[in-house]
Amino acid sequence: MKLTIDSPIIQAGIKITNLLILNLYWVIGCLPLVTIGASTAAAFSVTLKMAEDREESGVTRAFWAAYVQNLKHGVPLSLILLVGIYAIWINWQCFDKLEGNPLVFLLMAVMMVLLLVIHFLYIFALEARYRNGLLAALNNARNIFIRYIGRSMGLVGVLFLQFLFFTQVNIVLIFAGFFCLPILMIYTVSQAAMPLFHKIEKTGGAPEEFEITSDLY
Repeated sequence: MKLTIDSPIIQAGIKITNLLILNLYWVIGCLPLVTIGASTAAAFSVTLKMAEDREESGVTRAFWAAYVQNLKHGVPLSLILLVGIYAIWINWQCFDKLEGNPLVFLLMAVMMVLLLVIHFLYIFALEARYRNGLLAALNNARNIFIRYIGRSMGLVGVLFLQFLFFTQVNIVLIFAGFFCLPILMIYTVSQAAMPLFHKIEKTGGAPEEFEITSDLY
C-alpha cells in the first residue's frame, strides 16, 4: 500500500507527533510554576485548532508565540490555581491528621475542589481563544460549566479516568504519562470545548450569560 502525505495514517502520525512535541513544550513552559497558566493556555491555542482541523505547520512557533501572549493572565491564573491546590492539601491534612478527623476540613477540601473544577475546566481554553478580562474569563468558565453541566461532568469523568490510567496501573504507564498525559487531557478538553464555543458564538456570546469580547482566530 502506497502512503501519501494526505493519507489518514500519515496525518494521524503527524498529529500524534505534534501532540508529543506540545507536551514537551508544556512541561518546559511550566517549569517556573507561576507560568503553568501561560503554558497551558498556549497548548490550548494549538489543540483548539487541531480540534477544528485547522492545524498550523509550525507548532513550535505557534506555541511559544501564544505562551508570551498569555503571560499577562497566565501568571495570575497560575497563582490562583496553586493557592487553591495548596488550600485543598492543607484541609485534607487537617482532616487526616487531627484527632477525630474533623469533618469540616473534609467538606472544605471538597468544596474547594468543586470550585477549582468549575472555574478551571474551561478557563485556559477560553484564554486561548478569546480576548477577555480575567474576571470575565472566570465568569465565562463558570457559566459554561453550569449551563452544560451534563457534558462538563462527563468531561471531568473522562479526564479522571485518563489520570487514573496513567498514574495507578503500573510503572510503565506512569513513565509514559509524563510524555503524553498532560497534552492528552488538554486535547480532550479542546475536543469537548469547541462545540460549546461554536454554540455560544452563534448566539453572539449569549450576553445574558457570557461576555465574549473578541476571538484570537
